[in-house]
Amino acid sequence: MIKRLLLPFGLAAIWTMTVAWSGPVNAEAGSNSDAPLPPHTATYEVLRRGTKIGEIHVSLSQRDDGIWYYNTETEATHRLARLLRLSGEESAHFVWRDNRILMLTYHQVLRTPRGTEYWQHRLDWDEKIVHTKSSEGEFTHEIEPEMVDPLSLRLQLAVDLNDPERRSADHQFRLIDEDELDDEGFTYGGEDRLEVPAGCFDAIFLERVQRPDSVRTNTSWHSENFHWMPLRILQTRKDRDELDVRLLETSIELGDTSC
Repeated sequence: MIKRLLLPFGLAAIWTMTVAWSGPVNAEAGSNSDAPLPPHTATYEVLRRGTKIGEIHVSLSQRDDGIWYYNTETEATHRLARLLRLSGEESAHFVWRDNRILMLTYHQVLRTPRGTEYWQHRLDWDEKIVHTKSSEGEFTHEIEPEMVDPLSLRLQLAVDLNDPERRSADHQFRLIDEDELDDEGFTYGGEDRLEVPAGCFDAIFLERVQRPDSVRTNTSWHSENFHWMPLRILQTRKDRDELDVRLLETSIELGDTSC
């Protein structure tokens, strides 16, 4: 259940990344008082077929050395999930360079009664190599300039959507997820008036590009009030709502969100 909960939050993000590698990354490169997104916390509720099963707690912060840290913790609230002690978390370290994210690390942990599964990516910018360790083995990949992880790509999209000329465009990016690099795409769906527990918003929505034989769709809503980060992520299966991730609250001042 928790793994299903984590997937739409990470993969329903919608970002383009066009970072060009220009040498080793260091902490000084991340020291940027003009970062395109503010540090913040946020809480999302997760519903499965209309029943609340958990919450996702999100935190974005900048360390004293200038490196940014993005963390999500998934907490089960459904009685059965709590009894089984299901939980998960994701985290990423990165630096901003010209309003683009450069990955440093990514870590995902899933705890279930069967044991703990994990994935960890560490980027060596001197060697241009990604070192991956997991519960299934160790792997290496070459660093690609447009590569993002499931967390940092969500922030990159928010920055891209802040540009009015790019807001209604389709978005393509390279995603490193577990032991694979995949091409992911999202299309602009239009404008919408959205109501979530955090309030009502004038928003846009985007659809994740699926394989032709897929029975699932993923839609996310974004608003300027929340710096274009997702307010809602909805996964449907055969036209039936499967998972629904909705913003409950945030430390960001949202302005007038009355319905």
